[in-house]
Amino acid sequence: MTDLIFHHEAQRLPHAAPGVIPVLMYGAGPPRQGTGSIGGPVRLAVRRLGVRVPECAHDLLTIAMAVTAADTFVNRETAEGQMEAADGWTRNLRLRIPLENPNPWQPVRPLLEKALHFLSGDLWVLEFLPDGPRRPAPLRRGTRTRLYGHDGACLFSGGLDSTIGVLDLLAAGRKPILVSHSYRGDAEKQGCIWGRLPSKVSRFAANAHPVSDLGYLNDVQMRTRSFNFLAYGALVTATLAQRGLVQEPADLIVPENGLIALNPPLTVRRIGALSTRTTHPHFLGLMQRLLDEVGLPVRISTPYALRTKGEMLLACADKATLARVAGETVSCGKWKRTGKQCGKCEVTLAREALAACWGIDADEAAARVLTSFRTLASSPVGGPTAGK
Repeated sequence: MTDLIFHHEAQRLPHAAPGVIPVLMYGAGPPRQGTGSIGGPVRLAVRRLGVRVPECAHDLLTIAMAVTAADTFVNRETAEGQMEAADGWTRNLRLRIPLENPNPWQPVRPLLEKALHFLSGDLWVLEFLPDGPRRPAPLRRGTRTRLYGHDGACLFSGGLDSTIGVLDLLAAGRKPILVSHSYRGDAEKQGCIWGRLPSKVSRFAANAHPVSDLGYLNDVQMRTRSFNFLAYGALVTATLAQRGLVQEPADLIVPENGLIALNPPLTVRRIGALSTRTTHPHFLGLMQRLLDEVGLPVRISTPYALRTKGEMLLACADKATLARVAGETVSCGKWKRTGKQCGKCEVTLAREALAACWGIDADEAAARVLTSFRTLASSPVGGPTAGK
C-alpha cells in the first residue's frame, strides 16, 4: 500500500519514506525532494468567484485534489517497467486528507471509496482529518468570474460533445457557467471556442497542476480526472445555489454522448478498468448519491445519455457556430503528446466515422472532420447523407 499524506502547511508534512508520499495541498511546487504538490492555481480560480464558496463544496474540491495527486504520483509500473500489482493494474492507495469540516464526510467515506474504485480500478482508503485548508478569501478586485445572470453550470472540456452541449443550451435561452480543466494546451483550445460563442457566458477554469520531485515520471493515465472535473462543477453550482441565484437543486450539466459514457471495449483486451469510466452512468449515479448525502444542492444532468456523437451533431441547434469552431475541438486524450489527434482511440474513430458519413476524403482525420463540419453551415440538417 502507498500512503499519501496531505497538508496545506509544508512544515507539517512528514519526511518522505518508502511507501510514503507527502503532498503539499494547494502548493505552488514540491517543498522538498521526495514530495509533491497539488492545486496551486486552483486557489486563485476559487477566489475569482468573488464570493465565499460553501464549506462542503470546498472540502469536496480538497478531496478531489488529493485523489488527483494520488492518481498522478503513484505509478502502476516500477522504474524497471514491471507491474507492481499482482493483477497488473490495481494500486492500493491510502490518503490522509485534512478538511475544514470532516464531519459530513465520515459517513459517506465507503460510498466515495466505492465510486473511486469503480472509476480507476484501484483500492482506495480515505482518512478525513480536521485542521484542513480553509476556504480562500474572495477576490475583490481584478478579473473575477461573474456569477449573476447564470442559471447553472456545464462541464466544458473543449471537445466536440461539450461544444455541442453549450451551443444547445445557449440556443434554448440557458446561460450556464462553463467549467473547465485548463491544462496546458487544452486551455488554448477551450479559450478559442469560448470566445467565439454566440452569447457571452462566464467560465471557471482551473488547473490542478500536480507536480512532484519523486525522481520518476508521473503516471499519465489519470483515470480519476472526471472526479476532479465534477468537483469543480459542484463547487460552482453549489455557490450559485448558496447565493440564491438559481433554484435548488441547481443543474450541473455533463454533455457527453451515451456511447462514450458507457465506453464499450473495442476488443476483449479492454475489459474492466482498462476502459475508462469517466462519465459512466453508474459512476455518475454514485456521485449524485454522494452530493445528496453531504447536502450539496447539485443535480447532475446528462441530456445526451441516449444519443451517439453523430446524433448529437445532427440535432445541434446552432450548426453555423459549430461549423466555425469544430476545427478547434479536441476529443483525443493523447493529442497533447503529438500535437494531433491519434485517429486510433474510440473517440477519434467516432469523429472519423462522422467525416466518412458525409463522404469527405482527406489524409488526416482532423482535416476530414473539419471539412465535414464546415459543410454543415450550408447543407440541409444532417448533411448530404443524413439518415444513413
